[in-house]
Amino acid sequence: MASEQAQALTLSHRQQVLRLAELIARRMRVTALRADVSDIDGWWDTVSEAVQQEILTGQGALARLARGYLTAHARAEGTSVRPAVVEPNPEQVATSLRVTGPVAFRTHMALSGSAEASVRVMASQLQGAAERLVLEGDRATTMRTFATNESMAGWRRTGGGGSCPFCLMLIGRGGVYSRRTVTFEAHDRCRCSAEPLYRRGEEPPEVRRLQREWREATAGTTGAGAVAAWRTFLAAQGRTQ
Repeated sequence: MASEQAQALTLSHRQQVLRLAELIARRMRVTALRADVSDIDGWWDTVSEAVQQEILTGQGALARLARGYLTAHARAEGTSVRPAVVEPNPEQVATSLRVTGPVAFRTHMALSGSAEASVRVMASQLQGAAERLVLEGDRATTMRTFATNESMAGWRRTGGGGSCPFCLMLIGRGGVYSRRTVTFEAHDRCRCSAEPLYRRGEEPPEVRRLQREWREATAGTTGAGAVAAWRTFLAAQGRTQ
């Protein structure tokens, strides 16, 4: 388990990155709700450059925060790392925002015929995508640093509150992730992050609790049946998004 100082750094860093990501995501929602539904493509042409730049700026800010966190975290664990520098991918950002923006609006319009409802759907999807894209600055920096620093023994997935059943399952696996698992899977509205580990040891209390719950909820099941049982268990406790 990480030292108390390292755990405190992880908690503080997670709170910082989530605050910024949430702020930008809310701004994206407000922008979408003001869309000109009579000319959605014209509206998108007007705002797309600005919203893409806001995402890229947020990614860059979180990448810088991540490099500072990783340096301090390693120091707290009695070692050092050289944080990776990850360049943003403007094309990926533009594509994701277009799909969750005007494409989502037109798709819902074709199904519902309601511009008002379609704007709300677009706003929700853009908000979720924006949060994920901004958090990529933090996640990609951590994972690239892990992949290129032999001093790190592994990593664990950590939640940011309100984690979905699938993410809780992954968090409950603890520090099992290694260089064979250097890809961090994240969905829209996912608030999880990765914490580097410099040695193997006892899992923190929240992970041990999830492991106990998983064993209880999935007893006698495997595969898809276990995942379904886990979802049912969490739903009964009101712990689903």
